[in-house]
Amino acid sequence: MRLLALLAPLVVLLLLADPAQAHVRTTSVAVDLRSHGDGVSAVVDVEYDILARLLSLDGVLSPDAVAADAEVPTEVRRSSLDAHTSDVAAYAGERLRLSRGAIGCTAEDAARVELADSGAVRVALAYDCPASGALTVRSDIFQASDGVVDETTTMVVYDVDGHRGSMLLDAARTSVTVGRTDLLSEIPRFVRFGAEHLLTGLDHLLFLLALLLGAKRLRDVVEVATAFTVAHSVTLVLAAIGWVSVPGWIVEPLIALSIAFVAIDNLLSPKTSHRLPVVFGFGLLHGLGFAGALRVDGPLSASTLADLVSFNVGIELVQLTIIALAFPALVFLRRAAATPVAARALTLGTVAATVAVAGAGLVWFVERSPLLA
Repeated sequence: MRLLALLAPLVVLLLLADPAQAHVRTTSVAVDLRSHGDGVSAVVDVEYDILARLLSLDGVLSPDAVAADAEVPTEVRRSSLDAHTSDVAAYAGERLRLSRGAIGCTAEDAARVELADSGAVRVALAYDCPASGALTVRSDIFQASDGVVDETTTMVVYDVDGHRGSMLLDAARTSVTVGRTDLLSEIPRFVRFGAEHLLTGLDHLLFLLALLLGAKRLRDVVEVATAFTVAHSVTLVLAAIGWVSVPGWIVEPLIALSIAFVAIDNLLSPKTSHRLPVVFGFGLLHGLGFAGALRVDGPLSASTLADLVSFNVGIELVQLTIIALAFPALVFLRRAAATPVAARALTLGTVAATVAVAGAGLVWFVERSPLLA
């Protein structure tokens, strides 16, 4: 029964970490490139806290911040960005380098810096690229040598010189030439990107844990996993290609609330007949959250579709792995609880874990809700 005794404490320890800490050592950058004659426009989205630590901006959350101190007024961050617009623009322009042939493009001075609805810093840059030849993109934004992150994944979406698609840059590949990547080489990168996105998203993992704690049979697991997969796959694709757009300040609090709802429902409602439509509805929300890591503008192309499917496959592989490991363990504990004392301990452990998950969801809901902040 030692494994049983460790169940609740381990879950509680997992939840004590602030949500921001799950993302502090890994981060993602989004770059949107468009060519216009001799010029190329670039829109760069980066994580505020990472940029703030590099450039000493105000309103940065400490990696050691606890939940109670995790609120920073949006006005503080906007004011800091306004005061450091030139520094932010210079950093983005120096770290995102474009070239045609062997001739580098020049970043123009008129850059726009703003705080997006998602909370990311958005930098709009314009490059003058008078030379001919294929466009090469190099990103050194948030390198490990900066000392604030261990790994950065940069998603580049492009509509350049008649070529449309997306590609991923990381420490192993910091530059790429538009039109010289093949479909098959990008698939493994997007699968890994999807897997990492789920693994570093503590809220999505806890939602999955809440579903598993409420499942009694393998059939229950298969049904809720299928409903969740179908739902988040639909909104992931629709949101990524821009057909559905819901602001992050709406989506993120509702994702947190979904965690609390499912956990509390496990305690208050032993019947599961209503669970499938609930999970499907919440799956639609989580799909919108997954899509935050991707951005695809314009018509859906074959390469874009392959990238989206690969990203989703990465999410599903992690999800299936977690289910394959966690649910058999839960079944084993339930079957091993043969005595009244063991059964009571199992019940208390399950309730404690469920309450911890519900509490985390409620705390995150309050933290993420602009009306409650």
